[in-house]
Amino acid sequence: MIFKIAILDDLKEDRMRLVQDIKSYFADDPEVNLSMNSYATSKTFLEKYEPDSYQLVFLDICMEEPNGIEVARKLREIDTKVLIVFLTTSKEYAFDAFPVHPFDYLIKPYVTETLHHLLGEVLRVLSSTDEREITLRVSRGTYSVPVRNIISVISQGHSVEVRTTSKHLIRCLMTFATVEEMLKKEARFLRCNRGILINMDHVLSLGKDAFKMIDGSSFSMRVRKRSELVSLFSQYQLSRMKRRVES
Repeated sequence: MIFKIAILDDLKEDRMRLVQDIKSYFADDPEVNLSMNSYATSKTFLEKYEPDSYQLVFLDICMEEPNGIEVARKLREIDTKVLIVFLTTSKEYAFDAFPVHPFDYLIKPYVTETLHHLLGEVLRVLSSTDEREITLRVSRGTYSVPVRNIISVISQGHSVEVRTTSKHLIRCLMTFATVEEMLKKEARFLRCNRGILINMDHVLSLGKDAFKMIDGSSFSMRVRKRSELVSLFSQYQLSRMKRRVES
């Protein structure tokens, strides 16, 4: 497999060490064709970035503006699938980083064994599949969509609008309750307001009273349940990160 990695860190010594340690880890693995690029500035990185440019990006949080979290937000608007690992001296920025869905954090100065474990987990995730699909009834028959690709489900009277990561808008001849029932076992979905389901894996940022999604859409929270919704979102992000660390 071709494994494409980018490293964004303004400290040359840290970039060089990470490059060498990653090369060392894959040196005896003939099945991995490693492709790496390193960047000293976020401007250069973002100017050259296109969807699917990399499978894994290491981002230093503490850089000059924009910092790593801001870069990650912009990155998520371009690429929803890339795995992001933040490079940092502490996890104090963890909550700020939840909406960009980092895969993990690498605390500097890191232990080489920790990096090796992280790379093994990345390969495991990249080789795994999450292809559960639901079948939606549309005007010309049916349409199957992977659950992980659904960004939002919106009630439109007696029909439903489903937005996906492929920027495909699916108009279903189904009730909102029917689609919601199909997704009820998926912890990633949250009903943020009446007739609106969002996929928390695709939230770009959490505002004062709304969720902004990776496709640019924004959905208001039900006023009376705002505190509960924020709590559920935070708990989901924490459990998601915990599962990655423990798996």
